[in-house]
Amino acid sequence: MSTRVVSVAALCVLLFASPALVGCSSSHRAAPSSAAQPKSRLIVLGQSIAGIRLGEPRKSVEKAFGPGRSGRRGLVRYFGGRLLVDYWFHDGLTTRVQGLETRWGGFHTGSGVHVGSSREELRALHMACGNGECSRRAGRMPDAPGTIFTMRHGEVAEIDIFYA
Repeated sequence: MSTRVVSVAALCVLLFASPALVGCSSSHRAAPSSAAQPKSRLIVLGQSIAGIRLGEPRKSVEKAFGPGRSGRRGLVRYFGGRLLVDYWFHDGLTTRVQGLETRWGGFHTGSGVHVGSSREELRALHMACGNGECSRRAGRMPDAPGTIFTMRHGEVAEIDIFYA
């Protein structure tokens, strides 16, 4: 084997092994991964999904779940894209959760309604339905929190919780 081949092989080992060794030797605690599975899969109408609550400070969300994956400004995805957290309100960026959206069937209400549920299953939640949506507001005040179930082909396709 020539000296050049041995040198190239040694360089490859150093390049690829070094990051792995550095990562293994770190004593710092890693931030939670935004792709990790949620510990809670519960949807509380007008309040929360997976333990992330409307009005919760962004710092609190990041401490519990990591920084997430940012797309557009103010929109952050968690749990491998299964939950979208919105920090926009009335055309302005805020430091608190203003909306939550999921298209993943793994989150569910206390009565079991989830993405993929039928309109019949939504009846247990006493939702008003029309124009491809079933919704419920949590109050009569302006900007009261609410929940919308977007329907496609007779099934829930998306669940949104936000300040209306």
